[in-house]
Amino acid sequence: MLEQRLANPKNEAGAAILSTKVTIESVHAHTDDGHNHPPGHNHVHLPAGGASLRLKVGLVLTLLFVIAEFGTGLWSGSLALVSDAGHNLTDALALGFSLWALSITRRAPNYNKTYGYHRAGILAAVINASTLVVIALFIFFEAAQRLLNPVPVAGWTMAGVAAVALLLNATIAFSLHQTAHSDLNVRSAFIHMMGDALSSVGVMVAGVGIALTGWLALDPLISILIGLFIVWSSWGIIKEATNILMEASPPGLDMDKLLVDMSHETKVRQIHDLHVWTIGSDFAALSCHVQTDNCTLEEANATVQNLNQMLRDKYDIRHATLQVEYQGCGQQREFCAGGDCC
Repeated sequence: MLEQRLANPKNEAGAAILSTKVTIESVHAHTDDGHNHPPGHNHVHLPAGGASLRLKVGLVLTLLFVIAEFGTGLWSGSLALVSDAGHNLTDALALGFSLWALSITRRAPNYNKTYGYHRAGILAAVINASTLVVIALFIFFEAAQRLLNPVPVAGWTMAGVAAVALLLNATIAFSLHQTAHSDLNVRSAFIHMMGDALSSVGVMVAGVGIALTGWLALDPLISILIGLFIVWSSWGIIKEATNILMEASPPGLDMDKLLVDMSHETKVRQIHDLHVWTIGSDFAALSCHVQTDNCTLEEANATVQNLNQMLRDKYDIRHATLQVEYQGCGQQREFCAGGDCC
């Protein structure tokens, strides 16, 4: 009897109760309170615990190598080795920031940070990428000076130290590879290490070339190539991090197709005031108004559950807040901003 009254379009109070009731149940489905959730329902997308240990080991090894490579670069007169040591130092900083951010993102949500601390990892990624750009600018400047005023370089020493650097950086990068796919913070550290591995290959080539030909320009030319690679690899991280901080929709998400898929659900008349944004790496959220046909409370609740399941399975959106209503507000737009929202 109560369901019939709520489903009656003439009963505006009942319609309001229906909207509020289903919205509360929808939000309740996202609380980690010990109740059973649908398979795969989990808001916390954090790297595996092993990532923390790998970052710590990588940090210690990188710092030790930076000291050795910088000293060797000064002794041999190699700008490529000194620049590579500087790049390795930023790798150590990157690993340190990533380790710090990893510990912060694991903190539980609270009244001040209701979504948790996922953005700490994004901030660490921005810092890591920015330091890479600064190092690249320094390399360009020093390379220009070295081209104008060539300095003798111990080629075989360059190649030997670079070979050790390649082994170290490639090993650390490989250990972070799996986690890098799902976490921008760890990915920024991974790119640092991959950049150094490739830089080491360049330094090896320059060292052997100088030892065999005596062409000193190889050293600054390889350094410039290293700097260009650093800038290129940093751009992707900065772009993705900026999009997350601007609360952009997840990369590759087709909003038109999402609207169509949600509208095809039984009892759904219209979807409006739709928002999809990225909270952190691999953590997307959605909110919208779902205008339904005349239906009972159970039917409306089933519609919400079906929409949540579809969003999880098809779009990997695991945090959705759906406000169900029988009569829409005055301004029904697919997307809204500021005071235009209902």
